[in-house]
Amino acid sequence: MGKYDDTRRNRIRGRLAVAALRLIAALPLAFNRRFGALIGWLAWRIGGESRRISDINLRLCFPELSDAARTTLLRQSMIETGKGASEMAALWLNPPLAIRHIVAVEGDAPLRAALNNGQSVIVLAPHLGCWEVVNFWLSSEFDLHAMFKPSHLQAVNDVVMQSRQHYGGTYYPASARGVAGVVRALKNGPAVTGILPDQVPDDRGGRFVPFFNLPTLTGTLPVKLLQQSGGRAFMVFAKRLPGVEGYRIVIREPDAAIYHEDLDTALAAMNRSIEALIREAPEQYVWNYKRFRREPANN
Repeated sequence: MGKYDDTRRNRIRGRLAVAALRLIAALPLAFNRRFGALIGWLAWRIGGESRRISDINLRLCFPELSDAARTTLLRQSMIETGKGASEMAALWLNPPLAIRHIVAVEGDAPLRAALNNGQSVIVLAPHLGCWEVVNFWLSSEFDLHAMFKPSHLQAVNDVVMQSRQHYGGTYYPASARGVAGVVRALKNGPAVTGILPDQVPDDRGGRFVPFFNLPTLTGTLPVKLLQQSGGRAFMVFAKRLPGVEGYRIVIREPDAAIYHEDLDTALAAMNRSIEALIREAPEQYVWNYKRFRREPANN
């Protein structure tokens, strides 16, 4: 009885969530972003858990900022996070919107050259800007193989997967089997995979290395994929431009030590590369993510 009730509740929640997504997606992009900005501003003004976590993270990562500068960055980041949440609905339900609003791609020549030379590519796209735009761009341009973690709401999961497969691409579950599928595709390539490199992993899948000068549990999967596939890594984010200008895809080469055979050395280089990317648009990073919630055992 309990299991049936939980399933029924999740089904109802899923339908309500999809209905909300459709309502938000119906807004033109200009109004969509204004709506998201309003939600973000209200979250900053009212306070609460999101603001508290964002404030803690900014204090940890930017100790050099004055209180006034940090408060300004906090407000900007929460407004941008609100925009990101709102525009996600529009992009999931209308994937061509993402491609139409990419106004420039910066730094893609080395990435394309690697693929043309038969080398697979691992795109490292942190929680910066609009990562769904990166996904649409990759799947529309290249042979994309990526992993996904299904939502517990089946209706939402169906919408997201249908959206991500709009331009093609092969998707694998986020599991050992999925990792094997991605590795196989990269070795048989040239192919492209995309990973969020700043997610907090479980204990078995991470090591503590510096991130913004703090010992941070960091996922080993991106570096292990590089080592197993012999591929090239690129740092990528879709920068949200002012008003309704759209997005600029920004591609950067990572710190060269990311290819080092020593895992900790490579992971530290990856984190330095993520940090450098964040510093290009710190207000567009999702600071309300509990990135530092795990500490080394000896702390």
